[in-house]
Amino acid sequence: MNVTPADFGDLRLSETVNDPRIKGELDRIEADGALPTQISDEYQRRTDESSVALTARFFEGTDPDYIEDQLSKSGHWWNPKAPGRELLITTQGEDYLRKWESQRVEARKTLIQPDVRYPIHIEQGYLADPTWIGMMHCLARAELLEAARQSKEGNVSDAVTAVAYAIAYGDQLNQVPLLAARNSAAAIREEAFVTLRALLRHPKLEKGHLRTLETVLEQSLRAWPDDTELWKADRACGLHFFEMIRAGHLASLLTRDEYDAMMASGELGKLTVNIAKNLATDQAFYLESMKKIVDAGKEPYYARTEMLNSISDALNQARNSGGYPIVSGDFLLSGMHAQQADLAKDKLRLTTWLTALQVANEHAPKTMPLSEFSGKPIEIHDDSTQVTASFAGAPGEIPELIVPKLTTN
Repeated sequence: MNVTPADFGDLRLSETVNDPRIKGELDRIEADGALPTQISDEYQRRTDESSVALTARFFEGTDPDYIEDQLSKSGHWWNPKAPGRELLITTQGEDYLRKWESQRVEARKTLIQPDVRYPIHIEQGYLADPTWIGMMHCLARAELLEAARQSKEGNVSDAVTAVAYAIAYGDQLNQVPLLAARNSAAAIREEAFVTLRALLRHPKLEKGHLRTLETVLEQSLRAWPDDTELWKADRACGLHFFEMIRAGHLASLLTRDEYDAMMASGELGKLTVNIAKNLATDQAFYLESMKKIVDAGKEPYYARTEMLNSISDALNQARNSGGYPIVSGDFLLSGMHAQQADLAKDKLRLTTWLTALQVANEHAPKTMPLSEFSGKPIEIHDDSTQVTASFAGAPGEIPELIVPKLTTN
């Protein structure tokens, strides 16, 4: 009988493991309603079934390879190291916009709907089809190209509206408890801010446009979720990962390249044996680590770093002393600290942009918001003609943001 990823969502094998560390934690997670099938069911309950018909108009029948190709070929248009290019409409850009025009128009109707139900399937773990997320990213890029087109024609209001729709994709994805969705949301916002930097230099930019942007970003930040549900869902996917390993389907969890390389080298068999030797302790380590991560979900990033470092330290000690949890250390937790830093960078970037616009619009907050990285107030310099904001402490290099002070409406 053929099995599907969803067949492992009920964790039947893990539930029978006679290890009090695993059994006790699984019982606690079940009582919290955070097992894979429970999270899937809860998502269905809190989202609007009628919205499925709307999303179907631009999700169904799309080839994953086509979406991947579209994303890979268009990303360079928002290269932050080439300021100004993001508002130049090339022949390729015009072609991209034509390809996505009808779906872009349909998708706008969905973005204004509350409680939209997207095709997430936590019960399928990390093997759930992510194509719809890539589709939303493609549509957001189409909006940014529309902004460039409108800007070129001098229609700054329409350009700002298009960017607002692009940001709305990020807002929608933020509400989906999937790392892939949150990562795409962050990428969409980063590209939108690259476009906005160019719009801030547009000769027809007016004060009203800055006020509109302030409102858009304020709505984004107000709706920003804490990370608790995100990490609960990610833990559910991790438990699904362990379940498939227990069922003998490790190979199904590898990418094609990983599988081919390990088969050619003979490492797959060794890996399977080594994982099996320590699987209970491995899963117990994972559950203990994820409990800490979920519990810290409401804390800012700077308050989590000590906990994240302690998990990394424990993995390093285990690697040096034997009994290394391969599944936890090499698959499920290997990029955890960097992932959390990326999400914090996304929030810091949005907060800094919003604060700079508020100051430029004479709506400065009574107290400056704190940086996700330092816990100190973000750096804003206000002078007579412009507001300058720094992204100090964020990973990578984000150039200073300059928002002009405008008087014309």
